[in-house]
Amino acid sequence: MEYRWDVKAALVCLMMSVGLPAVAQRLGCRQTELKEWQFSKDRVTWETVSVPHSCNAVDGHSFKYYRDKTYYKRTLVLDKRAALQPHFLLLEGAAQTAEVTVNGRMLKHHDGGYTAFAVPLKGQLRAGENVIEVMCNNKMDPDVIPVSADFNMNNGLHNPAFLLRMNDVYFSPLTHGLYRMHVSTPVVTRDMATAKVTTTVCNDGTKLKQFYVVTRLSDASGRTVAETGRTSALAAGQECVVEENLTLRSPHLWDGLDDPYLYTATMTLYDKQGGKELDRAETKVGFRHYEMRRNEGFYLNGRHYPLRGVCMHQDMDGRASAVLKEDFDRDYGMVKELGCNFLRLAHYPHNDYVYRLCDSLGVVVQTEIPWVNICGVKATPRYFEVIRQQMTEMISNLYNHPAIFFWGMWNEVDAWGNSDAFQGKIDLPRVVEETNRLYDLARGLDPYRRIGLTDDSQFYREGYAQIHTDYHSENLYNGWYHNVGKTEEFGRQMSSIHDRMGVTNVAEYGAGINPFCHSSSTDQAYLRKDNAKHFEEYGNFMHESHWQQIVDMPFLNFTSLWLFFDFPVAARREGYIDSDDGVNFKEVEARKYINDKGLVTRDRKTKKDVFYLYKSAWNHNETTVYITSRRLRFRPADEPITVKVYSNAANLTLYQNGQKVETLTSSGENSGVIWTFSPVKFQSDEDTFKVVAADGTTDEVKWKRRL
Repeated sequence: MEYRWDVKAALVCLMMSVGLPAVAQRLGCRQTELKEWQFSKDRVTWETVSVPHSCNAVDGHSFKYYRDKTYYKRTLVLDKRAALQPHFLLLEGAAQTAEVTVNGRMLKHHDGGYTAFAVPLKGQLRAGENVIEVMCNNKMDPDVIPVSADFNMNNGLHNPAFLLRMNDVYFSPLTHGLYRMHVSTPVVTRDMATAKVTTTVCNDGTKLKQFYVVTRLSDASGRTVAETGRTSALAAGQECVVEENLTLRSPHLWDGLDDPYLYTATMTLYDKQGGKELDRAETKVGFRHYEMRRNEGFYLNGRHYPLRGVCMHQDMDGRASAVLKEDFDRDYGMVKELGCNFLRLAHYPHNDYVYRLCDSLGVVVQTEIPWVNICGVKATPRYFEVIRQQMTEMISNLYNHPAIFFWGMWNEVDAWGNSDAFQGKIDLPRVVEETNRLYDLARGLDPYRRIGLTDDSQFYREGYAQIHTDYHSENLYNGWYHNVGKTEEFGRQMSSIHDRMGVTNVAEYGAGINPFCHSSSTDQAYLRKDNAKHFEEYGNFMHESHWQQIVDMPFLNFTSLWLFFDFPVAARREGYIDSDDGVNFKEVEARKYINDKGLVTRDRKTKKDVFYLYKSAWNHNETTVYITSRRLRFRPADEPITVKVYSNAANLTLYQNGQKVETLTSSGENSGVIWTFSPVKFQSDEDTFKVVAADGTTDEVKWKRRL
């Protein structure tokens, strides 16, 4: 396997194609995605793999997945001229730590598996064959986040890898992230907007170089709407920061789901003497302004815009975290179908392609570093250095995405991970000290976005009131991990946090749901004594209750249920028993080692009932009519049947075996989407139930008597 690049190589960057209307990614003057690698666990036996890749795609859904070193290598063949030019290896994610070696020399050690980093190769390459090797290691390291978490910490080059070839003078990929430029929008109104564009120019040549930089802002049609230029000179081996300000009158705003309008910012670098184009960097830009109000909630571009959505992991059945573009296209097509306007991308930065999809779909995002569970008394200085490094890399690489409104600092650092198995008991003063230090770092890197954290103690921990943060998010599983069968405390607890802390969000709520485990007995489902049985009916109750309470809490800026898709966790063994009649139960090995709180199963084949609860509440572009508990196929012969429907229709009519039973003109509850018909009895051994909306949208199920 070889990569060949000679003097006749094309000068046009290879742009990545997309399914949904996402943004192409321009990373270097000449970029090549490095897909084919040799892979080994022992450096003896090698196989050809395609990156993105993780060996945990094979064993991730199990009680024990591979956690050790792996090796990736490939050969680059360069001619003499190409070997002398600046090159960079750009890895968008090498999990969980990585070492990059070129021709036997170790060039880079990198901690953290979810942030992109570039490795300069100039002076390390030669004419002919060059061997690049990347060692990935996902062994537990108490100094590298995530140390402990309720998700698998996979191995591998699980995000794309690129080779960048530059001219002697170029925009650096080392200082301004993936796009080699940062665009901020410090002033945005409906009358005027400004864009501050910053990059770093490097001269890796042997002579002083005069250059000219043109900075241009174009609208969606490609028309230039603002432009500026400057001439400068740079001595050999030096670099300089170039910053330009562009002003736009009457900007077309990025307005969420309704109108996610994107401009394009381009910086073009020319040789001043010959006029030759030396490099070009570009990115999409969205102009928007927003507020997080303590009592009124979230405002986008001056209008009330409550953010309601879901959490997401980067995971796919058969791929682990090495998710491909076609998988993301399918998944974010389902995000669009659901109609949510907010995503919490947990608990680490995701593939850059995901943020480009959110930019183009108009979905507001919170993203975060994987500081999860742990801040113990035995934590070393290196632990916090790695935390700050990952925050720096996350912001630097993802800076330009208009969809990102919020940077997250940590998730549940006072959780069960603070034990002698890792760093010892929790060090609360250190939590406060290091969080404030991290906040100041993030604020310095990006003064325009909001910075916060996600707690699970209702902010009652000692010193938490002194933490610097722009918002306070809570994970609250009322009715699941505590107060089983009762959810009414959820609203009171969130109101208490709001009263004490100010700007408040719900980052997680939910319940384990096996869509193939059912009970017709409310008492049986709600007792939930056996954690192997995650009744869908109980999950429905949980989400209905939480959503009804959220509707009555307008002060919540954003809410995100846990979560969109089921995902594997080696430590979990629950929710693996099926039943389609509530009487006969069977174990299903395939459901073990899964966190099944998703709206959709991990294989994407089954949308659970609650998917349609939220689709009814959020997707206003189509009528939803969905009969719940449809997979409870066999029901008690002599007990009345209650038909419950999730719908955003104006009215609904129920038919049983073709005969009209009842018409409802209102759901009769505060959310407006949970409809319950009067109980009916079986008329035969198998009855057909159909619900029809005023516009003709229909859903139908068949249920049988359980004799």
